[in-house]
Amino acid sequence: MAKPQKENGFAPIANEILDEICQYTFNGAQLRIVLKIWRLTYGYSRKDHEFSITFLQQTTGISGRTVRKEIAHLVKSRVLIVTKRETKTTARRLSFNKNYDEWTIAKSGDLMEEQIDLFTSDEGSDTSPHDDEGGGEQHFPSEGSNTSPQTPSRRGAILPPYKEKDLLKKIFKENIALFDKFYEIYPRRIATVKAKTSWEKLCKEKGFDPALVIKNTENFAETCKLLKTDKKLIPYPATYLNQKRYVDYGVVDPEGMLQVAVPESKKTGSVLDRALQREVEGIGSSRRDVTPQVPVGSLPELQD
Repeated sequence: MAKPQKENGFAPIANEILDEICQYTFNGAQLRIVLKIWRLTYGYSRKDHEFSITFLQQTTGISGRTVRKEIAHLVKSRVLIVTKRETKTTARRLSFNKNYDEWTIAKSGDLMEEQIDLFTSDEGSDTSPHDDEGGGEQHFPSEGSNTSPQTPSRRGAILPPYKEKDLLKKIFKENIALFDKFYEIYPRRIATVKAKTSWEKLCKEKGFDPALVIKNTENFAETCKLLKTDKKLIPYPATYLNQKRYVDYGVVDPEGMLQVAVPESKKTGSVLDRALQREVEGIGSSRRDVTPQVPVGSLPELQD
């Protein structure tokens, strides 16, 4: 049964730091790294210390690749400060930046843009700690020598970092692939490269629904077909996408421009009958009983 006692050692952390760090969007791996840095700096009343990738990997149970990535991100976000670069024999020295006003990590609830682009390659290799095995580890205190990895449990294990990022990348690629279906149904196929660039740009926008765009584009294509729209008047697919014209075509012919023509077979009766019908309906000339009297001289003479 574990019985930790404060008398056996503790790391004095200011309450203000503990209160503030709870309000920022650190992921699990980042918090575990910060805790280990607190342990070996504040726990020994010092401002900085040497930390190698290997040591952090073994003492936190996080993969070396993830440690490298998260350290780079914490340094870039001004949460950790590099006080001395690594050498061939020593690891990089890091310190915790207690001035939280300088942190660039988003706070929970803030409407801020993502700190890392979900669709770009990993950055920060220039700021990653030294990965030389054993480099600088001889400088750690004795209690840090037990470097057996932690055994993950199903209940308390933290999901691998950037799992969500990998999922978003997969969805992004699937949405990109739907361009071919969109382009196949669009009524004017021209400037393919620009159209695909516009489609990829839309795929990066939050809330973009390619299935809805394709459905509305089918309505647009059907509208052009029914109206017999000249292809020269149909916008380029890139223009259609950039201006988001698909939003207007939730239905076919949203402007109601279609007119049903009367078939010739339904035009019955003689010319005189149709003329009389128009007169009765008020479409043709006005009623005869209200017209001015026609002068006699204007009447044509009748033949014998």
